[in-house]
Formats: sequence, structure tokens, C-alpha cells
Amino acid sequence: MNNYKETLLWKKTLGKNEIKQTEKEQIELLRTSYDKMRSNVEFLVSKISASLPGLTQHEISHLDGLWDTASILIGETYEINPLEGFILGASILLHDSALSYEAYENGMSGLRDTIEWKDSYQDLISENELRQENKSKEEIEKEADFETLRILHANRAKELINKSWQAPSTKDQIFLLDDVNLRTHLGKLIGEIAASHHWNIEKVAFEFNAQVNAPSNFPREWRIDPLKIACILRCADAIHIDNRRAPDFLHALLKRNGISFDHWNAQNRLGHVDIYSNDPKNETLVFTSTIDFEETDYNSWFIAYDAICIASKEIRSSNKILEGKNSNSSFKIKAIEGINSPSEMSKFIKTKNWTPCAAQVHASNIENLVKNLGGEMLYGSGSDLFGIVIRELIQNSRDAIKARKIFDVDFVGKITLKISEDEETTILTIEDNGIGMSERVLTGPLLDFGTSFWASNLVKSEFPGLRSSEFKSIGKFGIGFYSIFMISKKVIVYSRNWDKGLEKIKSLKFPNGFTLRPILANEKSASFGSQISTQIICKLNENYIDENEEIEIKANRVGQENFKVHISDYIRSIVAGLDVDVYLQTPKFNLTKIHRDITSSDLNIENWLNDISFSKYLIHLNNIEYISRNVDRVKPIIENDQVMGLAAISTRSLNSHDFLGSKTIGGLIHSSHNRSGDDFIGFVNFTEKSAKRDFNKISASKQAIEDWGKEQMKLLQTKTLNPIEKFYAASSFNFFGIDPYEILELHLMINGQIKILTLEEIANLSLTLPISFFVSGLSKNGHIETHIGRIQIEKTATYVPIKNCKLLSFKIENGAPKNDLGLIDCVHRKIIELGYCPTYELKENITKNILNIDVNCLFLTSKEKIKKPPHS
Repeated sequence: MNNYKETLLWKKTLGKNEIKQTEKEQIELLRTSYDKMRSNVEFLVSKISASLPGLTQHEISHLDGLWDTASILIGETYEINPLEGFILGASILLHDSALSYEAYENGMSGLRDTIEWKDSYQDLISENELRQENKSKEEIEKEADFETLRILHANRAKELINKSWQAPSTKDQIFLLDDVNLRTHLGKLIGEIAASHHWNIEKVAFEFNAQVNAPSNFPREWRIDPLKIACILRCADAIHIDNRRAPDFLHALLKRNGISFDHWNAQNRLGHVDIYSNDPKNETLVFTSTIDFEETDYNSWFIAYDAICIASKEIRSSNKILEGKNSNSSFKIKAIEGINSPSEMSKFIKTKNWTPCAAQVHASNIENLVKNLGGEMLYGSGSDLFGIVIRELIQNSRDAIKARKIFDVDFVGKITLKISEDEETTILTIEDNGIGMSERVLTGPLLDFGTSFWASNLVKSEFPGLRSSEFKSIGKFGIGFYSIFMISKKVIVYSRNWDKGLEKIKSLKFPNGFTLRPILANEKSASFGSQISTQIICKLNENYIDENEEIEIKANRVGQENFKVHISDYIRSIVAGLDVDVYLQTPKFNLTKIHRDITSSDLNIENWLNDISFSKYLIHLNNIEYISRNVDRVKPIIENDQVMGLAAISTRSLNSHDFLGSKTIGGLIHSSHNRSGDDFIGFVNFTEKSAKRDFNKISASKQAIEDWGKEQMKLLQTKTLNPIEKFYAASSFNFFGIDPYEILELHLMINGQIKILTLEEIANLSLTLPISFFVSGLSKNGHIETHIGRIQIEKTATYVPIKNCKLLSFKIENGAPKNDLGLIDCVHRKIIELGYCPTYELKENITKNILNIDVNCLFLTSKEKIKKPPHS
């Protein structure tokens, strides 16, 4: 129990015997106080294994063990006085003591009330959904406990010195450090040093850069060096890697698995760290294994190797800052043997029948990788590069604004685009008043290709509570920012957190396009005002806007010509469904709000639809008139109080890109070009398939779409629609997975004439005349052929296709069409509803289509059910 009292460090400080008579009393006070504190902490840390059963030993044996590792670290001649020894010992006792529920007010429930726990829990929920792991709520809660205790324990250790527990019998307040005088005068410093083991070394050097004088009841020469003590703690903790922390019986008893098993297995096979005997100066440590690592222990071996490399880094960085302050403060130990490579380390941490090596998956040309995967190779060489960049930058600004809204509820977000000219080329500037970026974000996630800040761990420390809020980012992949280099030869990013002053602005400069080494500086642009959080200035490679401030829009349909629109209308189309106001300023266009938050009650839907569909440029398509007749049907698609669309079912049969329908991701379209209102007018939000933002499925739930669809059906039934409009509406309903049964009518050729029949009329007709459908032989499950003239099968009513669409697909199972809301399914259901019995017969190679491909035919006939005679 008292092996730590045999260590060099103890004997040099609290166990010191050769001392002045006048110092005996002070050392005895410190020693007694430490022993009492150790007894109290022992009870607290004994609860860690219950709270975090996956951890290696963090109980009193680990804390005692740090006296041993600290002793070997500092060496025999190291100067450290009894008061420093007490502060170090107390910090050792505290540093891991908050790894249990008992260290928090109200225990487990208190921990789960913290913002950090809620953020971690939401993280794990999202991860569980992404990986489709189907973990239970209790499992996820436990994982969130583990992560939160790991996150909070260092800072909580700082507070534990002044936390009290009430004795059940006497109601007295019990403190970990009993002595009031020591707690009052040294408690804050002890807590800070305990917490510092989780700080980076730069913060340690900054926070502990000054001497602390001894309290007045201790000798003056017992002055305190907090930097020295903090470095001893972090290095002693780092090199405490051995089987005392994963004892054999406990390892076998607890039967851990996964990552937890690998950590236990790694430490279970290591002996005491020791001085490397081949170093004549005795300044090098060496770790050795007591049990060889099999190939199946591959992960465990590398966990041990990585831990030793971290320990080496801590020793080197601590010695560097200690030498910089006082050459007498550096440690005896300067290095660890074998860390240069895995193969070198395997001489000491033995493997059996396999050899660890330094081979790692890596990218030899990071710059080229980013250019390819974050540029035209991702989006496509024929893409509208200017539009992609605008979209990606607006997306980032929108996310920043919505994030700030979580903390600053009443603020009004806005995005401003400015286009200007210099003597060389066009300059694009985008500004927002969102949450902003600190230096850590600018130099961290922003430059970490493939890592979205919103998904990084940094967001939890920068903005606690954001992850567990209702905030949902559009950006997910962490590569959108890099699209900017497709069109820019110079980029500067200026930013500050929204609640910081202008003096906190940082700039990140890319003076020659994309580079792995941008320039970080403390400066702002001349146009960076008090209402801006982030400003990005791009000097473009070429002029993407002509002298009239217009951009060409591609129609890409036979017989339809490309056309030009003003930059303001071009950007309006890009932000069709965005839930933030957008402003634009150009040399010829005064600063103007060109897009209103799509959720705003002030939104003029008719003007908005005309803007995003370029109606004033496409007069020949009569968009303006069509919008005017149908704007009353444009209704929001709502999911959990979020607008997932603002749209109406399309009834239009125009064979042109009319730009009336905009598929969006997060309210932003994939492209301003080639759009049409085939199935809807307005915008509908979709999820993305990949980082290039191609469409996957509608974002809103089936229920939300059904609710919107029912309203659309009612509204359409109040309109006077011609048969063609009804069919196109039915096709549109089918696209959304909404039953078109109530509105569907079919065009049939009967006796050489086209007739339009309702489902009921078709059902009744099938009793006397077969209904025939030409079927494509290329379709596995069945699809009504559209590449066919107006051919009628003799003595049948032959369906005449109006439009090739999903409505025409079908699948016959067990003699009946599958309930898929298709055309044949709707006919079948009406026949059943009227009490008839339908039958289907497929005949092959009936004729050929206009492409000279064989076409089959499906025949539908019905009979009335035989009525059973009543019982006598």
C-alpha cells in the first residue's frame, strides 16, 4: 500500500528526513494532509471502474504509481522542495478523480444534464444512424457517459478540491483536502495543475509562466515552480504504461472486447519502464514486453507503440520549455529508445511470427489530391464552375448563420455577395454575419480536407450545445470550400467569432491559388465592418460575367436555345429554397436584397416563382401566365417545423425546360441550367447521394409528403383541368409516391378513335372489350411502351401513352399488379372496387416500335363475380 513512500521523489519531498529542526513541523503537516487526502481520493477513484468499465486501471494504484514514474523521470539530483512535492502529489491525486459519476453533482443524472453530454449523445445518435448499428438507447447513453467523462474530467478535477460531500450521520462537510489553510492558499493552483495534464504544452507554458511564492507559514526558499510541477505530472502520467494498470486476473475476469480489450492487452504485456542500460548518460528510457505479441495482437502492439511515442513527445516538449525557462529544471530523462520506427521498437516490445513496419496508407501528393477531389474531377469538367463556387460559399455562410441563431435567437442573418473589378479581373466577395471562425477553426477543420467543422470534435469545445441543438448543417463533407480554387487565383478569408471584437479578426491568405501553406495573419480588410463575421475575397481566374453582368443559361433540349440572364437572377435561381436573406451588389447593380428567407411570411410567392424560373426571359413559354393561374396551389412541405419544399403538383405538358421546378439540397439547387417543372413547380428539398450534391431522395418523410399531396389533390379538384393536364398531374403525384387514383384518366384508341375514359369507365369497358397495353421488351418488370405510334390491337381498347414516366411501370405478381400506384395498378383497383374479377395475359412480339424493337402486349379483361344464392 505504501510503496510510493519508497520512491526517490517521496524521499526528496514529503518523506525527507535530513532537514532543519524548524522544517520538521511544516513537512509533517504536509505529509499528514497528503495521507488524509489520499485516503479520501481512494474512495472516489474506486468508483471509476463502475462508471467506465472499459478503462485500464485509474484507481489508487495508478496514482501511487506516478510517484515511481516521476522519480525515474527527474533523476536523483533534481531540485524539488517539500511544498512542490505536496502540490505535485495532490495534483496526482486529483488529475483522474473526476472519471466517475460521483465527482459530479447528482451523479449520473447531473452528468447527463451537462451540455457536453447532450452534444456527445447527439453525436452518437447520428453515428448510429449513419452506420445503421441499431444500438439501444441505453447503450448510446453509456457511450455518451464515457465520452463526456473523458472530456470533462480534467476541468472537473480543478473544481474537486473545493467540492464537499456531506457525512450522512454528522451532516459535516467533508473535503478531499481537509486542511483549510492549504485548501485556501494552494487549492486553486493544485486544481489547475491537475487539469493541465489535458492541456496542450503551449497552454501549459503560457498559464504557468511565473513563480509562485510559498505561503507565509512555510520557508521562503520553498518557492513554487508551477511549470515544473505540471510537466512532471504530464510526463509521469504518460510513461505509466505497464501491467500494473491491466493486471492479469482482472484482465481475464472482466472479459473486455473491441478497443477496450486492445488497450488492456497492450498494457498487460509491458513491464516497468526503466533506464536504458546502453545509454552511458542514463538519460534514456526503455519499455519492454514480458509477453510476446501474436499477430492477432496487432492492434494492441500498435496501441502500445503509439502510447510510447506520445510519452516521448511529452518528455521532449516538456524539457524544451523547462530549459527555456531554467536549465536546472529540465529532467534527467531526455528520450525513449526505439520510437524511431515500429521495427526498431519491436526489438524491445517483442512480436511472434510477424514484424511491425512503418507502412501506412498515405497520399504522397496532398495538393494534387485536393485539387482533383475538390475541383473539376468531382463536379465534372462541363459543370458551371462559377455557379458551383457560389453555391458552396453560400452554403457555408448559411450554416454559420443558422449556428449563430442557436445562441443569438433574435439576430437576423444575411449573406452578401459583391462583384467588383480591378485592373486585372473580377473580384468576388461573400460576407455573412454568422457564427464566425476562430484561429483554431481557420487553421483546423477549414484546412482539413474532407472534414466538416460541424462534424468535428472542435465544434463541441468552440460552441458547446450546438451539436445537441436543432441546428442541422447543409455542409457535411468538408470539401466545398476547396471548390473556390477552381476559379480563383487568389483567395483571402477574414473571420472572427461573432461575439468577439474586430481586433480578433484573423486572415488566412492563399496568394497564388491553392497551397498547403497559406499565410495566417492578424488583420482585416478595409471593407470588414462591425456587422460581418466572415468575409471571403476571391480574385477570379477569368471573367465569368459579361460586360452586361449577364450569364448564359443552358437549356440543353432539342429546339430550345440557350439564353442570358442578369447575375441577380442567376443567383436567385441558385438560392431558390434558401432560408436566409441574400443581398447582391455589382458595379451596375446597387446593394439589393435579391432573395428573401423562404420561410418568411413576407415572401411574395408569385414573384419568387417568376424569379427562379427566369420567366421574364422565357416569354414564349408562358411561365408568367401559368404561375399566375397556379400560385394559389404552391404550399410548403413541412417536416418537424422545417420547410422541406414550397411547391405545387405540375399539370404542364410542355416539352421544354421551363425552369419551373427546382430540386434542391438544403435549399440550394444543383445547377441553374436544364431545369423543368415536369413533376412540380417551386422547390423540393432532396438528400444528396455524394459530395458533388447529386440527388438521392426527397428529404421530407413519407407522411409529410402525403399531407402535402392530399392538400394538392383537393386544390386540383377545384380547378377545371383538361384530360392532358389530369394525366400530367397523375404522373406528378406518382413521382412523389402519392396515389393518383382520384384524378387519373386514360387515353384509349377504340374503333380507330381516341377516347378519354375515367377509371370507372375503363373498368366497365373491360367486361365487354379487352384493354391492351403495349409493353417494352427491354423492361424487366414491365413498362408501357411509349416509342410506338397510334396503333390499335384489333377488337381491343388500346392504351395510347401521353408521356413516358414512372406511372407507366408495373409488375404482375400472382396474377395481379403490385400495389405501386402505377397506371395499371389504379385500373386494377377500380375493377376490384366495382366487384369484378380482372385477368391479365402477356403475349410476346406482337409488333415493333419505331426503333424496330419487338414489343409485347398485356391484355386485361374482367368478368362479373358470380353471385351466390341466398341461404334457404
